[in-house]
Amino acid sequence: MCFHRRPFRGQAMLLAVIICGCSSHSAGPRGDHAPSGAHIDRWVQSYDAGYTDAGGTHAGGSEIMHLVAHKGKLYAANGYWVDSRWVIPPDAQKQSAQVLRKDTADGGWQVDLDMGGSNGFGLLYMKGNILKSVTFTRDAFGKSLKEPQNLLVMAAGANFERGGAVSAWVRDDASGTWTHTLVRHGSTVGGIRWVPRDMEVYIDKVTGKERLFLLLGNPGVTSGLYDPAVPGGIRWDRHVEFPFLTTGSLKTRPLGLAQANGALYLSEGSSIYRRDDGQRPGYTEILNLEEDTDTDVGGIRGLTVIDNPNGPGQSLLFLWAPGDHSRSEVKRLDPDGAGGYKLHGEVSMADLMSRALGVKITYTLGAHNRMLPVAHPLTGETVHLIGFQGNIQGKSHLRWKGSRLYAGAMYAVRSADQTYRVLEVNNSYAQGKTVLVSPRTFCLSPFGDNHLYIGGHDASRLISDDMAWIFRAPLEVALGVKQGRDAPAPRGDPPPAARLLEGPVYELRIYVANEDRYGHLIKRFRSHTDRIFRKHGLEPVGYWVPADGQAKNRRKFVYVLKHPSRYAAYRNWNSFSRDREWEAVLDIPEFQRLLAEKPVSIFMVANDYSAAAENAVEKPGGVYELRTYVTHPGRLPSLNNRFRDHTTRLFNKHGIRNVGYWTPFDRPESANTLIYLVNHASRRQADANWKSFSRDPLWRKVARESQVEGKFLLKAPERIYLKALDFSPLK
Repeated sequence: MCFHRRPFRGQAMLLAVIICGCSSHSAGPRGDHAPSGAHIDRWVQSYDAGYTDAGGTHAGGSEIMHLVAHKGKLYAANGYWVDSRWVIPPDAQKQSAQVLRKDTADGGWQVDLDMGGSNGFGLLYMKGNILKSVTFTRDAFGKSLKEPQNLLVMAAGANFERGGAVSAWVRDDASGTWTHTLVRHGSTVGGIRWVPRDMEVYIDKVTGKERLFLLLGNPGVTSGLYDPAVPGGIRWDRHVEFPFLTTGSLKTRPLGLAQANGALYLSEGSSIYRRDDGQRPGYTEILNLEEDTDTDVGGIRGLTVIDNPNGPGQSLLFLWAPGDHSRSEVKRLDPDGAGGYKLHGEVSMADLMSRALGVKITYTLGAHNRMLPVAHPLTGETVHLIGFQGNIQGKSHLRWKGSRLYAGAMYAVRSADQTYRVLEVNNSYAQGKTVLVSPRTFCLSPFGDNHLYIGGHDASRLISDDMAWIFRAPLEVALGVKQGRDAPAPRGDPPPAARLLEGPVYELRIYVANEDRYGHLIKRFRSHTDRIFRKHGLEPVGYWVPADGQAKNRRKFVYVLKHPSRYAAYRNWNSFSRDREWEAVLDIPEFQRLLAEKPVSIFMVANDYSAAAENAVEKPGGVYELRTYVTHPGRLPSLNNRFRDHTTRLFNKHGIRNVGYWTPFDRPESANTLIYLVNHASRRQADANWKSFSRDPLWRKVARESQVEGKFLLKAPERIYLKALDFSPLK
């Protein structure tokens, strides 16, 4: 095995791409404006997320998932993982993943598909999981088509309360529209994840049927037939082909499909399966690395078909990344000529990265998609491009701030003799350059300009607002034959929307503990959570438990946090979730499986009359009462006027002590909801206070006059009586 350090840019090696099922693109308003017709030996940032396209649509994303060439145009699928437009929805509508389109070499990127706004079910999609240009040669009956049908297909997964779904969209290239189909949906109980990571057209050798196979995530694999009579042209099966009849679901989400040696292969976790064709197809496990895998990392990644270097037939090349300490080992599975297979290890991305940077590498991940084949025009040798990322120990100036991740975008060039070279998008990373982190997808320009496009970023659970990127360079530069100049200095990051920076903002959170787990939940907060909250700028206002009520109600845990702003809350929660001490707490058995349902989280802004009432009693003691009012449309301002001018004063008169009044931050609740907290000397006294208040003649007069135009409330108020815990700031 031979390792070459990052090549000297003048060394001779001419490479050309001959296989490209992906694609790239160029500029938008924040992208490159270099003349595409000029052959300039430099890197150029083609897509810089975070602008409004020509149609008035936000073009953004935290990641570029795929680049695909289709019928002379360029398409890209983005994602919004850990992007504020997903986490803090503008106008209460999360920004779903998009497909971007580039029509010409000099044209900008436009939003071609918004997955959230186009499915008809109200489903939202965080990532564009798989985008591919596929070609059918047979109809649904197995008959050859007069002309092959080339379709651009997008598939993505959505989650909703206790369920998930996989959707597919097919583009009509004549009209520029997309047709949506809900392929499959079901429960997410037990950790089931609906994540379609790959698709592949394959002809069953027994039935003669040509199908587009689609990975659904843990539920397994399904397929569809070409049928021009149905919308979109693909008739999806109503059943899951594998592993429905065996295990019901897969342990981890499968990541790859590939055709080799006349068969279809599927990778999942530590295993590779071969499809056994027929009317009732089966799947035979041909490899099991027999190691538990982290479903987020995936195990076997980037399943790619290559020529068998040791004999006839084709081999399977893949990257092995089992978990958080992965070294991303590239392995190869060769046919042994006797119906079996032989496994070979080639290299680890951790070793390549360590030698390139001169630092210890503690974790690597790579091969987000298939490894792109590229051919040497002089020798005919096929090489493969493999993107990867890694955590570095030391050299903090080379890290993405707030992480251990290398801030550059490294990729390996694999030669047929199993030697590897390391290159970087936009040359070696240095402080002040654009943070890139990870190349996910590679593709040759379809515009005849001999450019290679590379797209990526991996959010890795860190805030990644508008960090999706695509770079391009002449092929000779991208493959290290020539020295290419750096791209121009990056733009400054656009600030968040003004309303996200205003504050303070309060957050009401309500947990419901599992039976017999309530005490452990309180213990976790008392011993750990409260302290770690404060370390990350999460300021507790108070912690409470129910003072009475039914059994389930008494398993609730209520608390309020104060944040400098809504964006600060987003930033601080992200920091808290990645705290090593907090991760260790979650690993303690007694603090696991505490909650019976998803926590309620409501961000709120204090009403103008709340400031005078807030914390009006230094030592309230007694019991608290949390109330929620939902008004008829348009009636919230009048209700607030009544509280401001009359109600709070009358509360004090009758022993109801004001603590805080808030309006939800997000729509639609911000237009119709009032949430407030008051205090009583005791639970018994609370009943007496409300009785006295309701009988007050002045209150009756105010209530009558303020509701001349109709009643305020859409439904009866929700309320819960609470008592403060011993570690609560507000006792």
